[in-house]
Amino acid sequence: MTNFSKNILWVVLIVAIVGGFFIWQNSNKQPKELQHVTVGIQTSPAMALVMVAKDKGFFEKQGLNVELKEFTAGKFALEAFLGGSLDFSISGDVPVTLSTVNGSKFVVPAQVVGRTKNEVRVVARAETGLDTADKYFKAKKRKLATSFGGGPEFFTFEFLNKLGITEDQIEILSQTPKDMPAALVSGGVDAIAIFDPFAFIAEKQLGDKAITFTDESVYSELYVIEAKESVKQNPATLEKLLKGLVAAEKFTKDNPEEAKAIVMKYTKLDKETVDGIWSSFDFRVVLTPQLLEYLTREAQWAKDTGKVKPETATPNFRDIIFDAPLREVSSSAVEL
Repeated sequence: MTNFSKNILWVVLIVAIVGGFFIWQNSNKQPKELQHVTVGIQTSPAMALVMVAKDKGFFEKQGLNVELKEFTAGKFALEAFLGGSLDFSISGDVPVTLSTVNGSKFVVPAQVVGRTKNEVRVVARAETGLDTADKYFKAKKRKLATSFGGGPEFFTFEFLNKLGITEDQIEILSQTPKDMPAALVSGGVDAIAIFDPFAFIAEKQLGDKAITFTDESVYSELYVIEAKESVKQNPATLEKLLKGLVAAEKFTKDNPEEAKAIVMKYTKLDKETVDGIWSSFDFRVVLTPQLLEYLTREAQWAKDTGKVKPETATPNFRDIIFDAPLREVSSSAVEL
């Protein structure tokens, strides 16, 4: 073989090696297929961390394509999850209690709200001289609307019990949250017990004709993630979900105005409303002792109000708390 032929061969060989290297490098740069995950949420500012994580790509950075399925209330998201149409759901704590005492099997790996401050409250039509809840509800028989099967109903029970209001002194109606402000403004009911943003909307629409009664010591609704029991054997996807939410927590803390804008985009609420209720929520991915306290109290309430038979055993709710993934992602977030 001549020197010229050898040189040509070496050039071809080098070109092939370099070309192969670039092909290999480019193939490695191709984005990996994201794992599709469905999460059911209520369309509410309480879901801020989920909305921020989705909007800012924090889930994608963990390899997840999270599809948010929106519901009018968290209890409906939980129902869909229990029916098998969702991978995860997020609801208030009361639907968790009611589902558990009725035998449903799932785990709770985290809260997406550390606590709320008077997020559930009573908004009423003001009357002269009746400036306290005690005076208002004892002046005459009242008609109050709330949302059955969720935090507002539990709050109503505890709130009225603390006042000493008996069943014959109050008429409690079940209404959807979105219908309550209009019912209150029109005079169809004297008062509503509901969470934000609907409590805020009612206050805004009634203006100086509204009076609000709160009692943070009675109840502050929490919002939790529900996952299948199978995550105990394979928590990888759950850990990715939690990492995305923890990133959203930091972003929301550092960039509250942008986080509010994202919430406005999902909920279609105006800025005045979002600004007005933002401080009601402690947006953190945590597990708190208050959650276990509420679940236990709610189980007794379920028996006292006939939602389950009185002889129904109260579960050890610590058994449904699966804290290992959150400890792995953010150990300080587990406060139990």
